[in-house]
Amino acid sequence: MTESPSIQPSPEALPPELGWLAPDRSPRPAEALERIRLLCDLAGTDLHRAMLLVLATHQAVPREILASALKQFRRDLDSLTREDVTGLLNALWTGGQQGFQSVLRTRKGSERKPANLGWLKTDD
Repeated sequence: MTESPSIQPSPEALPPELGWLAPDRSPRPAEALERIRLLCDLAGTDLHRAMLLVLATHQAVPREILASALKQFRRDLDSLTREDVTGLLNALWTGGQQGFQSVLRTRKGSERKPANLGWLKTDD
């Protein structure tokens, strides 16, 4: 059985205006923010679509930074912390829409409860 060679275009094969899409290229912050704003506007009211577009097109940007940018441009993320949005991005990347929806249901509008560590003795 012969393996078919993996066909992956080199980043140089991309037109110059699309070079920022290469997963190994980190865009300049000002450019990335403007693109993220445009992608959020393009997605309209669909939070899943907006986050997927941003995550797929800005793979070289750390997810914590993407989360901060998304919170800046999406009013439907106001009730979530940056860590929550980072968790949504991670769930979206690893679990697709089902993972995203599952994490969103557990985070959206829920109060943070302290962990029940009854088995742990504290020196209060």
